[in-house]
Amino acid sequence: KSTSDATPKPYIEPEYRDMTAAESQVDYTSVGELEKEIQKTKKQMADAAKKLEFLEAAQFRDHLIRLEDMLSERKRKK
Repeated sequence: KSTSDATPKPYIEPEYRDMTAAESQVDYTSVGELEKEIQKTKKQMADAAKKLEFLEAAQFRDHLIRLEDMLSERKRKK
C-alpha cells in the first residue's frame, strides 16, 4: 500500500458519561452529602488522570467545581 492511497480518518472522541445528566438526578440535601460527593469526584478525577483519560478527568474537574460552588453557597446560607 502506498501512502498516497491512505485516506485520512476523522478523530472521533470516545463517549464519556454525561456529567450534567447525573447532576440533575442528584439532590444534595445536606452539606455532609455534598462533601462526600466532592471526595468521590476527586477520586474519580484522579483515577481518570492515572489512566491517561484526560478528557474524562476534565469532566470530573468541571463537576467538582460546580459541587464546590454549591457547597460554598450552602455554607453561606447557614
